[in-house]
Amino acid sequence: MTDATDLELLESLQLRFAMANTLEQMQKLVSTLLVPLLDKLDTCGAAVRTKIIGLLGQVNKKLKGYPQATLPMGMLVKSALSSPSTAYSQSFRLMYITMAAERAESEQLMEAIPMLLDGIHQRPTAQSKSLAMALLTSVWRCATLTDEQLRSFKFVDNHHRGEALLKLALDLLMFNLTTQSSEDDAPIVAAGLSTSGQSVITNAGKAPWVTDSEALRQLKLNIARIVGSEQAFPIEMPDTVHEQRFVALLCGSGDAYFPHVSSSCEDSLKRMRAADCESLTFISSVLELFLGSSPDKSADDRRQPVTPALKLKLFGYLNRSAAATAMFPQWLQVIFQSLFGQGTSNKLRRQGMVFLHWVIRMAPLEQITKVAPVLLQGVRKVLTELTTSTSVSIDGDIIRGSAYVAWGTLAKRVPALVISDLSHLRELFEAFDTESANVRLSIQESLLAMLPAYESSPLDDATSDQLLELLQQQLSSSAVRQKRYCALRYAISAFPFARMEARWLCVLGLADSEREIRALAQSGLVITPALASTESSRLPLLAEAIRFLHSRVMAPATIPRLGAGNPLVFGGIVGLGRSLILASGMAQCRGRAASGLEPDVVDLDALNEFSELATALQRESMQTALTGLFTNSAYSNSPLSLWAEVAGYALTVSTLSDSPTALSQSFMCIVELLSLSPVDASLAFFEQRQKFKAALSARDPLVQQRSMQALSVVYAAKLYSDARVSLDAVDVELWNGQTATYLRELVAVVAMLTDSRTLDERQGAILALGHISHGLCVARLALGGNRSWSDLGLNDLEVGLNQAQAVLLEGIVAASNTTTHPMIVSALCVAVGEIGKTGFAGVGRASALAIEAMVAVGEVVKKTTDAKVQDAGYSALANLALGNEELATRFVEFLQASVKTATKKQIDVHFKIGEALAIALGRFQCTLVGVGWIFPIEPAAVYGESGLEANGAAIDVLLELVTGKMAVSPSPQDRQAAVVWILSLVQFCPRLAALTPWLSKLHTCLCGLLTDRDEFTQEAASKTLGRIYDMGDATLKDDLVYSLMSLFGGSGSQQQSVRQRIEADEPLLEQESLGQTPDGRAVNTTYKSILSLASDMQKPSLVYQFMQLATHTAVWSSRRGAAYGFATIIERARESMQPHLKAIVPKLYRYTFDPSPQTRAAMTSIWRALLGSGNSNSSAAAEGDAAGGSEWAASGTSVVEAHWDAIMDECLGSMGQREWRVRESGCGALAGAVRGAKPELVVPFLERMWQMSFRVLDDIKGSVRDAGLKTCQALATATVAWCTPRDTREASRDAQALAVLSVVVPFLVDSGVVSDAEDVRGFSLGLLLKLCRSSGFYLSASVPVITERLLESLSNMESQAANYLTFHAESHDITVEQLEAARLGAVKASPIMQGIELVLEQLTPESMAELVPRLQTIVRRGLGLPTRAGCARAIVFLCVKRADLVRPHAAALVKAISGALTESSAVQRKAWAAAIGFMAPMLSAGMFRNLLKHVEKTYVDKYDEDLRSVCGLVLEQLSVRCPERLREDDGARAAASFVMLGCWDSNELTRESFRCAWREYTLGSGAKLVESHVGELLGLPLAFLSDDSWPRRIQSAAAISDLARVLERAARAQSGGDKAGQALATLADMALPELIRASQGRVWPGKAQVLECLVLVCTAAANAKSSGANDTQRVVCELLLREIPRGDLAYRRLAVTHFCALVEAVPTLDVYAEASAVMLDIIARGMSSATTMDVDDEPMQRPLQLTLIAAAIRALLLALPKTRVLSSEEVAAVARVLCEAARDGVWNIRVVSLECLQALVSHCSKSERDRADLWRALDMPKALHAIRVCASEGKYVAVRTAALGALEAVLDVMQSNDSELGLQGTIARDVLDLLVDDPVPSIADRAKDARAKLGRLEADS
Repeated sequence: MTDATDLELLESLQLRFAMANTLEQMQKLVSTLLVPLLDKLDTCGAAVRTKIIGLLGQVNKKLKGYPQATLPMGMLVKSALSSPSTAYSQSFRLMYITMAAERAESEQLMEAIPMLLDGIHQRPTAQSKSLAMALLTSVWRCATLTDEQLRSFKFVDNHHRGEALLKLALDLLMFNLTTQSSEDDAPIVAAGLSTSGQSVITNAGKAPWVTDSEALRQLKLNIARIVGSEQAFPIEMPDTVHEQRFVALLCGSGDAYFPHVSSSCEDSLKRMRAADCESLTFISSVLELFLGSSPDKSADDRRQPVTPALKLKLFGYLNRSAAATAMFPQWLQVIFQSLFGQGTSNKLRRQGMVFLHWVIRMAPLEQITKVAPVLLQGVRKVLTELTTSTSVSIDGDIIRGSAYVAWGTLAKRVPALVISDLSHLRELFEAFDTESANVRLSIQESLLAMLPAYESSPLDDATSDQLLELLQQQLSSSAVRQKRYCALRYAISAFPFARMEARWLCVLGLADSEREIRALAQSGLVITPALASTESSRLPLLAEAIRFLHSRVMAPATIPRLGAGNPLVFGGIVGLGRSLILASGMAQCRGRAASGLEPDVVDLDALNEFSELATALQRESMQTALTGLFTNSAYSNSPLSLWAEVAGYALTVSTLSDSPTALSQSFMCIVELLSLSPVDASLAFFEQRQKFKAALSARDPLVQQRSMQALSVVYAAKLYSDARVSLDAVDVELWNGQTATYLRELVAVVAMLTDSRTLDERQGAILALGHISHGLCVARLALGGNRSWSDLGLNDLEVGLNQAQAVLLEGIVAASNTTTHPMIVSALCVAVGEIGKTGFAGVGRASALAIEAMVAVGEVVKKTTDAKVQDAGYSALANLALGNEELATRFVEFLQASVKTATKKQIDVHFKIGEALAIALGRFQCTLVGVGWIFPIEPAAVYGESGLEANGAAIDVLLELVTGKMAVSPSPQDRQAAVVWILSLVQFCPRLAALTPWLSKLHTCLCGLLTDRDEFTQEAASKTLGRIYDMGDATLKDDLVYSLMSLFGGSGSQQQSVRQRIEADEPLLEQESLGQTPDGRAVNTTYKSILSLASDMQKPSLVYQFMQLATHTAVWSSRRGAAYGFATIIERARESMQPHLKAIVPKLYRYTFDPSPQTRAAMTSIWRALLGSGNSNSSAAAEGDAAGGSEWAASGTSVVEAHWDAIMDECLGSMGQREWRVRESGCGALAGAVRGAKPELVVPFLERMWQMSFRVLDDIKGSVRDAGLKTCQALATATVAWCTPRDTREASRDAQALAVLSVVVPFLVDSGVVSDAEDVRGFSLGLLLKLCRSSGFYLSASVPVITERLLESLSNMESQAANYLTFHAESHDITVEQLEAARLGAVKASPIMQGIELVLEQLTPESMAELVPRLQTIVRRGLGLPTRAGCARAIVFLCVKRADLVRPHAAALVKAISGALTESSAVQRKAWAAAIGFMAPMLSAGMFRNLLKHVEKTYVDKYDEDLRSVCGLVLEQLSVRCPERLREDDGARAAASFVMLGCWDSNELTRESFRCAWREYTLGSGAKLVESHVGELLGLPLAFLSDDSWPRRIQSAAAISDLARVLERAARAQSGGDKAGQALATLADMALPELIRASQGRVWPGKAQVLECLVLVCTAAANAKSSGANDTQRVVCELLLREIPRGDLAYRRLAVTHFCALVEAVPTLDVYAEASAVMLDIIARGMSSATTMDVDDEPMQRPLQLTLIAAAIRALLLALPKTRVLSSEEVAAVARVLCEAARDGVWNIRVVSLECLQALVSHCSKSERDRADLWRALDMPKALHAIRVCASEGKYVAVRTAALGALEAVLDVMQSNDSELGLQGTIARDVLDLLVDDPVPSIADRAKDARAKLGRLEADS
């Protein structure tokens, strides 16, 4: 085509556009020509292009005048995207696309959005911006976005569309209204956006939402709706797309300007799956939002960081992402931006600190190492900036505290950062002084976090010294508790124990004012068993350590409280030195194989306890170490002398000498040094004896005693050392002079009792006399027993000693007869005992004096009540018997008598006596005597070899007394004494040969005491039995075992049986076979259990070890018990049991949970002792209360784990035993084992655990049930803990959780929830709910079974009250509906339902496929309203939350539910309907069609109103949830007839439901839909017209009537044109035959409505001019006339009314002849019967009769023919009836009669030919008479008005026929005269006019 032709065409088009003056014309032109014009631009010449551009300009101007005109948006977009075009023409297209988007309707916008998204992705950037603007405009103008519209975007098929939309959505959701800059008037770029991005979404500031906040809000809401929709973005789309959605919605949720947008985005986020914080793409997006774009992008494309509020939200994901910590340097930028970025806040700083902690912990080590200095610099900067800030706030403290903690954590991760630079530590320590109390705790945490860096890396010497100096400064100068605590922690942990400078800091810490710090310092001085081992080299060299301590003691202290003069510091010094000496010696002893000594618990504990040496190993260790300190050189140059100076420092410093504790510690070390080191040390101290004498007056008895011991040792050592060399070496002057004088002075102090000296001085003098005398006698005896003092040349000294002995004896005798202060008496006893140790050596009558002394001391003991005096007395008696062997028997007899004075509770007395007996009888075979020897002289040199042996004769006397009398005495004191004495002998004299013959007899004696009523006696007997067993040889041990077992299992002849059973490896004791001992007493349950334990193990010999281990009386834990060395016994018993541990542990563990407190305590002590303290683990403690069993705090976790299978078998097996005690203990043991156990251990036994736990939960005994409940709770707690996901997933933990759930969930579902036991059922359900709340994705595979069982439990767990009310609702005035609604409310609020919803969130496609059949089963066969209602709610929940999973199974679920719609419960039917409504959008077209058919069939087949109502509910839900499906589907349109029919249901609720559906169905197209599908709509109503059900006929008639009205209105309004008329004709053709057929036959209730419908359709057909309408109308009239005489009055009246309607609507229809006969007959009969009707009999009949008459008269009126005039006969018949009715009828009959008369008069006047005949036929006088009667009616205005109208009609006839005046005129004037005076003005005025008219007629005539 040439340009000329084109120009000509364009001229024509231009003319057409110019001539377009209407909207329709303009719309048509634009729709057809705009796109071709734009396409022409690409191919035309310049002239044509110019013409086209001009034409387009004209079009633009015209369009401005027609804002309603729409542009062909779809065609424009297709043209812009498909055709190859120039940039010039494309710009026009884009302009018109934007314009079209502003004008288009919703349908066009929805169609264009996918194409616009394609264009944004495909087109260049410049064009994409215009297309993006059109897209946003389209989204903004969409009024509604339905699910179907969102699916139409088809993002799942084209991912690029969704990504393009999400990119725009991200920018838009972060955009907000901004102001203009004051400088260049440029828009401010919103946070999170780039300049180009903001320009795109705002069209460079021209978009309407830039200035209109409401437009922006609506656009954001629509965008959020699309982005958050699962219909637009199905689950099967790539994860990257969903991550983009999540990011966009996350940005939208932070919108501070539009709360609705924020809440909408938050709701969408909740419905989405949680973001994967380890996804690199997601974290990259988050980091880009936080930081903005990288600088390498252009300025316009560079995205700004988001707002601070949104940054806080982003931190919630960064702080949980390990992937974020691997993205360097982004995480570094995030940290610094949040801490120092512009516009940061305290909240951002806090979150930045949290992220910094996360990064330090999780980032790769190489990254952290590389940037650690930078991070540390940032932390310091934070602290500096906040320090300079003047404001103080809680946030500031929190940030500073976090910074300090980050400092320490960073140093822990990168030790090299701080290990060589102590400035970090110095700064942190200095910060304590400047920071607030809140921040100090963080500094402490930082320092402690930094500590491992110094522990793991060795320090060089210089740094180490600097660190020690720094720490000492903190300890000495700081008043801040945390600073001193941290310094001490560093001193303990950062340095090895061998570093004495660090130990010195711990010593200084002992003087701290805080208890916590003192305890920490003490822990730093503890020598562990590992340190004390021979293999360890971590102890300091002893000599170097002593020199260090000496230097610190002797150095002057700059701070007095931290010097050696402080008693606490001095105590630490000597304590540390003594511990090191003892540990060094013990290590050397252990290294010597020949020593045969191994340290036990007591020995190891003694390393850290400042207590007297208690064992031979301790004594030897101390002696070995002290000897090692004495080098070959002179004593003064040896480390031993330095230690002596340290120990004696307290004697030279006043602050220490005034401290009893310091003095006591000092003298204890001195005594040990003097007694165990070489004699040179004693000689050196001899010169310092005056210092010892100064302590005589000390107030502390312990100081006095130890000082006198030291004095005694130095005197003995001096004399022995000098005299051993030669007699000439003895300094006679010293001994006969100074020493004898000193003794005489002491004697004088003691003898002068009335002197004013203090009690302390007298006590000291007495003790000095005793100890010095004893020491000198020891030295003399050691020099040779035959040497006298005279031989030594020490006569004066002898005299002094004799005087001392005499005064002491006199004093003790006096004390026994007079009242003396207990302190003096106690001192006298001690002194006499010390002298008695050597048997009053040197005195001529030594034996007599010893006896005298024993008698005197015995009297003192008998008479005193003071415990200390008693102890001293018993010790004195023992020492007297030790020094005088012949007194031992007398001593035993005395003790037997003294026992009777003790009470049952004075157990300590028995122990003291037992110790005294062991000392007196065992002599140096007793460990107490050997350990208590304090002289550096061997005892054999003093007593001789024979003097060291035990007193066998006295032992026999004692044991005979004990076994023969005391053990069987009725006195409990005797039995207590007997067992304690035996225990003392075997304990302190274990190698005593004299005991061997007595072992068997003692064993029998003690077995009898096992059943003593006194608990202490029982335990003492058990422990003694163990010791006796250990003392015997193999043969004796076997005999003892058989003896013990026979005593408890039988006696006499049964012993052989016992042997045989043991040899046959059979159980020794049957359960409950332990009855009585041979003497008839009951066996104690504790020992019964111990014997049973040994019996079950087939190791009867272990019973003795068990008895030794069983301890639950407090006395064994007291000091007295410790003195007896039971720790050693336990240690030995444990060693002997090690080979049997595998068999012991399971049963013993169960016994520790025995219900008997005694048994439980005994077995717990065995358990603790058996495992030892090294295996305890307090984190796995079981319940420790009296009823809860023993603790794992004392049990070895490793031991339990090692024997786990055996323990589980024992526990689970015992839970099914017959004895309730066994079952209960099994429950407790299982509960204790599960706590803290590893899941991999538990899983193999888990099902059995639950089985047995549930079994005992339903036990017959209450205590067993309680124990079972605790077991179940323990299992439940452990299960929930194992199955709770963590923030960071671990494959091993996930596998463990799944293994646990694979056992627990099936068991709970199959056995627990369905159990017959109520307690089991309730507990199982509770645990399932806990798992649902906590287990998260671990439950994915178990969701189907859990959901099914929980749904069933809704009914099973329903309250019994609800079940009762179900059957008794009426008696409580509760309707069934109210009750069911209440039950449904309970289901919704039920925790079970909450659990179901929680677990359903974990569904996966696989588990959903398994769940659906279960839901179908519940829908079809579920029992109980709660279960079924819960099932419906669960389905709805799935549709809302997990629609993607429901969609593939929606058809199956809907099919199942559709079969349950007809159940009896109305509430449940409503729930099913709601479920169908939610699933309907997911159905395919075919399934949706089948659903509608099923609902229709249900409605049609069911006659019950309640069942039919559910159909309306379903349709209502469909109309709400998916109205578009109802409108768009062909099958749905086929169901329109059913929907329309339901709108006229007889039930109001059902009717409203259908009408709601109908409104949605016909939304915006009601009349058009009816016009188009009238035939389809008539289908069901016409079928029902012939139904047997009358209500169905009525309903159908009502529906057809409504159709007719709609079509008639449409035709009247001409909205449908010919189409509406055609629809009416179709309606008439189809409906009339059926209606006529349905109207025939007998009368039935409601048939009148069919007649009404018939008339309505007939009239509509008449208006539509349907073919054959006239014939049909006549047929209908005839039918109505036939129906009028039939039926009751009401039906007849309605029939007449419908006839009137038909005749009125079809005026051309002449049926007067037929109608008059019927109507006149009705009127005549009615008038006659109305006057004779008895109102009382039929009160409603008369009004109906009168109404029928009125209707008949009106029918006559309407039936008057329009095409002919009635004959005179017809007129006469009608006139007569009308006159009578007007005259005699009631007011309404009168009114209608007069109106009909008026019409009849007017009708007669139409005939010119027969007017006279007709006038006569009217019988005008009679008619006027009737009018006169009505005119005189004074009550009803309507009657008078009708009378006036009839009269006016008569006057009109008279006017045309003058001959009619006369009598009629007169009557008419009379009537008018009446009406002229009518009170109603309108009537009066009309009457006046009529009278004037009558006057003119009369005048004319």
